[in-house]
Amino acid sequence: MPHLLLVVLCCFAGFALLVPVSPVWALRGGADEFGSGLVTAVLMAATVLAQLCVRAVLRRIGWTWTLALGALLLGLPAPLQALSDQLPAVLGTTALRGLGFGILTVCGSTAVAVLAPRGKQGAAIGLYGLAIAVPQVLLTPAAPWLVSAIGLPAVLACGALPVLALPWTRGLGRAVAARVDEPARSGERDEPATAVLRRIALPLVLLLLVTSSGGAVLTFAPQFTPTPALATAALLATTATAAVARWGCGMLVDRFPPRPINFALAVSGSAGLLLITLAVGPAPGTTTLLAGMLLLGVAYGGLQSVTLVQAFDRAGTANRHTTSVAWNIGFDSGTGLGSLLLGVAAGAATFATGFAGLSAALAAAALAVLLFGGRTPRSPAEAVDAPQQGPGADERRGHDLQR
Repeated sequence: MPHLLLVVLCCFAGFALLVPVSPVWALRGGADEFGSGLVTAVLMAATVLAQLCVRAVLRRIGWTWTLALGALLLGLPAPLQALSDQLPAVLGTTALRGLGFGILTVCGSTAVAVLAPRGKQGAAIGLYGLAIAVPQVLLTPAAPWLVSAIGLPAVLACGALPVLALPWTRGLGRAVAARVDEPARSGERDEPATAVLRRIALPLVLLLLVTSSGGAVLTFAPQFTPTPALATAALLATTATAAVARWGCGMLVDRFPPRPINFALAVSGSAGLLLITLAVGPAPGTTTLLAGMLLLGVAYGGLQSVTLVQAFDRAGTANRHTTSVAWNIGFDSGTGLGSLLLGVAAGAATFATGFAGLSAALAAAALAVLLFGGRTPRSPAEAVDAPQQGPGADERRGHDLQR
């Protein structure tokens, strides 16, 4: 776990620093709001493409080299991006970074599932989420200030931080490789991806919606706030609360069923987006904006941990890789989709229009959790035991990934 946390800290530091910076760099080169949103969308599209190929790469070169490849792809193109602010160049280097990020996200979430102690999966995933969130807390809000202090090219060059993770990739790779095949050795086999996706569909939908909202805010905060200071405060409000919520909700889901937690978090996200809508509308308000960012941050962080624990629990240990890929695709495609849609909404109407639509979508998701959140489609093996279980047993199954 220490090796995993150090790799995650280095890699996500480079990622978090450039999330709000690369779109601004494209704007400086002459791109419009759509082009600015396209930067994050391309980052996430390349990420998803890489995530689909991670299993093949792992089989070919192993865990250690795959982790090293991800760190290099995420870090090395960042200084190259500083050489040109033209949109094609920014998109090209962003795509390379997305490939590295895709490798690291799948490997990271699979590794935490493999290394998590029995009965403490939520706590382990919460700690993993905290290591991801800390760079966002420190660097994403500081990015606008750093740009004004040292300039865009210098901040872009600092995106090479993932390269610092290389000393720990070997130890982490060996530790995970030694344990990742345990389900196969015990006789468990992967199920078809369609069966796994059917069981984890609701957590994935929640994740998609909340990351769409979070991605839109993180990408466009420097543009819908009037000053760099307010942009920094707004990003800090979101990322700091997300870090605490991701850690706390990870521990919480070890003790309580996920349904009420998911509902409360979805309501929090919807309410936060509604306040942001009001704050960036005709009557802007700093207090309203920061309150909305805080509520959205709670949902953004908390749902990441709860949905990951819930997805691994529903899928079973033999399907860890499929679950990790699906969850990460949901996370990253949501981030890219939210950025792209908010850019379209801002270009065609206003930022307030886009945030209002995202708020309505999360409110609908909260209703779906309330109505259907307790139903878990079962695998054929689980169905054998179904007559012995009472109503709602799927929520009381202990949240144990190693069941």
